Amino acid sequence: MVFSPLHWIPSTLAALIILSFVITPNRKHHKALGAAAILLALLGLAGYISAGSFRFFPIDLHTFHAWVGFFALALSILLFADKIFLHAIDPGKHCRLGKLAALLAAVALVVGLLILSGLAPSQTASTSSANGIQEPTSSNLSEVEAVEYQGTKLLPLRSQGNNAIAGTQRINKETFRLEVAGLVERELNLSYNQILQLPAYSELVYMPCVEGWGFYARWTGFRVTDLLNLTGLEPGARYVLFTSADGYSTSLPLEYLRKNNILLAYGINNVTLPQDRGFPLQLVAKDKYGYKWAKWITRIEVMDNDTKGYWEARGYSNSANVGEPPFDLF
Repeated sequence: MVFSPLHWIPSTLAALIILSFVITPNRKHHKALGAAAILLALLGLAGYISAGSFRFFPIDLHTFHAWVGFFALALSILLFADKIFLHAIDPGKHCRLGKLAALLAAVALVVGLLILSGLAPSQTASTSSANGIQEPTSSNLSEVEAVEYQGTKLLPLRSQGNNAIAGTQRINKETFRLEVAGLVERELNLSYNQILQLPAYSELVYMPCVEGWGFYARWTGFRVTDLLNLTGLEPGARYVLFTSADGYSTSLPLEYLRKNNILLAYGINNVTLPQDRGFPLQLVAKDKYGYKWAKWITRIEVMDNDTKGYWEARGYSNSANVGEPPFDLF
């Protein structure tokens, strides 16, 4: 589930208005501002639901954010209704409850910003197993992830970088669909469970970042070419464009994908990809710089021409071969 702007923009504005009640002694416009805050908060709640993220259990940082925001909204509605219609709460108590609503709004705002920035721990579901990988909870990640594979030390997930262009994308497993289109004989629109039915492979691959750091990981997923074998390819198919939930994109030659048996991974180090590591799918572009390793992939398009992706259009090398200059000089 993407942490939708339809949720966080109106919710942030609502929280800021509620906080202003505490720090602004002038109550001349409180009724109008209160109505605006409630309307914005309701719009934020609608955006939260429409993004496919409406849940209150199990309790984690994301559902904590939802509960706190919900109570802040409910208390604000109560105080507004009393001020306009009921007149049942004495001014002193009304003031104290208003400060409580402001505190709840502040907590929801801070937690929401942490989630939006990708600094918060990933949202994970209950433990299960698929194709030899486990789906961890946020509390047992260090217990279930692999730390070594084939004699190579693996970097813990919590230590891995996340250079997202728009923060961590939070995608709902139940509503996720992978679209495959372009120069194919049959377009596909696959659910997450359907993806898990493809032949699974695991491989130790080093992910090199253009900034100079990198790490080894055991990646588990399916081969891009196995997926394209299901669609069939039309004449002229030469390149594949991968697009992510945040609008990020990158392309690779079809021949490279075939020759290197490139994976689309849904697992890393024996666990399901966490949200901040690219759930549900990350491209494992071996021997390519990290900006080719697209995360949160939702669309694959087969093309006859090479299309520059997000960073390539900004001057990065389109080949991205490790050992070669990462920037196009001409």
